[in-house]
Amino acid sequence: MKYTKQEQAFINHVKKICRIYGVKCSLRNVSFVKMSGESVRCSGWFDEEKPELVVAMNRPDWIEILVHEYSHLTQWVEQIKLWKDAEVSLEKVWSWLDGKNCRNIDKHIAVARDLELDNEKRSVNVIKTFGLKVNIDNYIRKANAYVNFYNWMRITRRWSKPNNSPYKNEAIKAAMSNKFNMNYKTLPKKIEKIFREENI
Repeated sequence: MKYTKQEQAFINHVKKICRIYGVKCSLRNVSFVKMSGESVRCSGWFDEEKPELVVAMNRPDWIEILVHEYSHLTQWVEQIKLWKDAEVSLEKVWSWLDGKNCRNIDKHIAVARDLELDNEKRSVNVIKTFGLKVNIDNYIRKANAYVNFYNWMRITRRWSKPNNSPYKNEAIKAAMSNKFNMNYKTLPKKIEKIFREENI
């Protein structure tokens, strides 16, 4: 696969930061990856336990995925408060999605949502800093769709289907702002209506 000069510079940077912090950097020439022991296919992840950064590189949006997962790595490196809070909250959210009752689920979902919002803002800064060829307006719309999805998930108690994720759905993306200026604390009724109509 041929990379632009900017893409190659960013890949080198990610590898360097991974080396510095003892993170295994696994950029795989596949279109999706599976976490060990999981059946769910995804495009990548950052895992602080191992620690490991994994990205499926053989897909059109690989650069966005790499930027997103790298930004999670920076949250971990900096040990921001949201990252530390999410260590507990993400576990609670996943067990709640599995049907278990969890106290303060609203708080835990809010932590997960706000962690992703912080991450997406970091991602846009990375895109700009490295001059990566990513449509920023479109990226922010997708990011806003993903962040708003957490509020929708609070209503549905289920994760989105891989073939109909909020950031791939054109109607959802069109309803989003191209700036990080939305009210993320609650899902506005008109956006909730679109999530419902699109069966996210």
